[in-house]
Amino acid sequence: MRKFILALIAISFAAIANAQIYGGGSLALQTNSDAESTQISIVPEIGYVLNDKVSIGAALGLYTFSYKGYGSSSTISIKPYLRYTLLTAGPVSLFTDAAFIYSKPKNYDGSWEIGLYPGISAPISGKLSAVAHIGALSYNSDTTFSIGLSNVASAGLFYNF
Repeated sequence: MRKFILALIAISFAAIANAQIYGGGSLALQTNSDAESTQISIVPEIGYVLNDKVSIGAALGLYTFSYKGYGSSSTISIKPYLRYTLLTAGPVSLFTDAAFIYSKPKNYDGSWEIGLYPGISAPISGKLSAVAHIGALSYNSDTTFSIGLSNVASAGLFYNF
């Protein structure tokens, strides 16, 4: 029994040592002078590479909105996803995230969204990479279907452990 437990521990350490874990996220500041509004977002993310094509992960979003004359509000969101690499050209990869997003604004009911969120990843150095998401094909709890390149955009840095 002791040999079995030691073998199980050794296999666990080997799996962890070869793990493809990544972490990072994005920070954003958006201002709109016409609407006199400001949005600040912090979105940390962590994921695990299953193979060359598939990863799983989750992001936690913290958003603050302020509107001149109307005050401010905040929202928290959680986004578990399955990432599939569509194309790799040298070091650059094109991918899409199949994700479910649940958002809960302060003092309001929560909402959800499910969709595909395309992106691009490019290495900066050995373990550091830049990732950007542009656009979405999604359906949300307001029974709204949307597709577009301007409705979702983010960029961030990720460290591969």
